[in-house]
Amino acid sequence: MIDFIKIYWSDKSYLEPFVCNVDNFQSLYFVCEQHTGEISYPYKTNIESMNVVVNKKSGYVKNSIHKLFNVLNEDKEHNHNDFTYSNLCTSIDYLTSRLIDTENARISQLEFGLNINTSAAAETIIRKNVLMHQFRGYNHNRKYHGSGELKQFDHSNYVIKVYDKAKQYRIEQNILRFEIKFLKSREFQKFGIYNINDLKNKENLKKLFELLIQRFDEITIVDDGASINISTEDNNKLRQYLNPSFWEEDLEGVHQQYKARHRNKFNDLLERNNLLKTKKALKVALTNKFKYLISN
Repeated sequence: MIDFIKIYWSDKSYLEPFVCNVDNFQSLYFVCEQHTGEISYPYKTNIESMNVVVNKKSGYVKNSIHKLFNVLNEDKEHNHNDFTYSNLCTSIDYLTSRLIDTENARISQLEFGLNINTSAAAETIIRKNVLMHQFRGYNHNRKYHGSGELKQFDHSNYVIKVYDKAKQYRIEQNILRFEIKFLKSREFQKFGIYNINDLKNKENLKKLFELLIQRFDEITIVDDGASINISTEDNNKLRQYLNPSFWEEDLEGVHQQYKARHRNKFNDLLERNNLLKTKKALKVALTNKFKYLISN
C-alpha cells in the first residue's frame, strides 16, 4: 500500500536538537569547512533505511516505509512482498517513536501502490498490453536489461508507474506493481491525509485505493494479438485508436463531445471483440490484494 513517504517539518526548532543529541542518533553527518571549522547545513542521519535531514530552516524524513518494515523484520531492504495494514501501523509507530514533534510534521510526498501476481510475465504485460493513460502515451519506458520494465505516465500533480517488481529483485515470480506517486500534497490532503498518523485510518486508505482504481480504469490495457480474428474495419479502427498521436494530435482542439464519441466507440470495439480480458483480470487482482492487505 503505502511505500515512499516524505514527512516535512516547516519549523525545525524541536527536530534539530533532537537529531543532534547523541542519545538519539549515534551518527550525524554535516559539511565542515576544513580551514575555519565552520559547520554548514544540511545535517544528515538515518533511522534504518529512512533518511533524516535537517536544513537551515526546516527538516524532513523520507524513503520507503515498506522497506523500513522489512529492514526491521528481515534485515533486508526490499518492497516486493505484501505490506499489510498491521505492518503499516507497526512501521508508523516505530518511526514516530524515533522522532519528535511528529504531530506538527506534514506529509509532503506519498506513494500508494499494490503488488499483484499475474499469470503472464509482468514485463510482457507492460510491454505489449499497457499502452496509454488518459489516451496519452507513456513519458518513460525503461528496460532494465533482464531486470524488468517500467512504463511511467507523468502528470502535473501525480505520476502513474506500472513496472515489473519481481525482475527488479530477481524473483522467480510474476509480480506487477501499479502505483501512484503524488507530487503535490493537495492530491491526498483532500482525503484528510496531512499527518503520518492519518495513514492509520482505514477510511483514508480506502479513499487512496479508490483513486488508484480510478487511475487504473483510465489506462488503456488491450489484449495482445488484438488484430487477430476481427473484421478488417474493426482492425483498422483499432490501429487508429491505439495510436497516441490520434488522441494527442489529430483530435487536438476539437470539441469534447466529439472526443467522447470516439472514446465510446473505442471502448465498444474493445468490448465487442473481447480484448479487455487482461485489464479485467488485473483489476480483480488489485481489488483482491487491497482487501487482503487492509484486513491483515
